Amino acid sequence: MRRNMTLSVVLVLMTFTEGITAIHHVTCPAEPIQAREDDNVTLQCRLVPPVDLRRYILDFTRADLQYKVVHTYQDGRDLSYPQMDQYRNRTTLIHEDLIQGTMTLKIYSVQMSDSGRYECYVPDLTAYCTLCLTVVRKDQDNKTNMTTTNICAIVLSVIVALIGLGLILRVLVKHRNLCK
Repeated sequence: MRRNMTLSVVLVLMTFTEGITAIHHVTCPAEPIQAREDDNVTLQCRLVPPVDLRRYILDFTRADLQYKVVHTYQDGRDLSYPQMDQYRNRTTLIHEDLIQGTMTLKIYSVQMSDSGRYECYVPDLTAYCTLCLTVVRKDQDNKTNMTTTNICAIVLSVIVALIGLGLILRVLVKHRNLCK
C-alpha cells in the first residue's frame, strides 16, 4: 500500500514538473512580411512543441514601440482595453488555430504606421519570437504600374502614328504616279 502511494506521489510530481520544465519556443517567419497599404495581413507564430494555447495568456506587441499591445488574449477571450488605439477594431485572433499551438493574428486595412517589429509572446511558457511587417504605399505600386502603362501607351501611339504616316505617304506617292 505504501509503495503504491509513493508511486502515485511520484507520478503526480512528474506531471507537475513536466509542465514546468517543458521547454517551448515559438517560431516566426524569418523573412519580413510585406503588405500594401489598406490590405489585410496575417501574422502567424507556432509553438514548438505544439500545446493547446486556449488556456494561456497570449500577447502580440510592437517590439519597436516599447512593447505596446497590438492584441491580447486571456481567459479564453480577446481583451481590448490594453490594446493600442491604432489597432482597436482592426485585429482578430483566430481562436481555432490555438488548439494546434498556432497564434494567427489578422490585421485589417494595414497602414504605413503598422510597419515594424512584432513580438508573439506566451508569458507562462516564456516563449516568444519576433517578426517584421513592411507596409508599402498603395499608390507606390500604382505609380509603378502607371509608369509602365504610360510607356506602353506612348510606344503604341508612336507605332500607330508611323503606320498611319506610312499609309498616307504611300497613298500620296501612288496618287502622284497616277497624275503623271
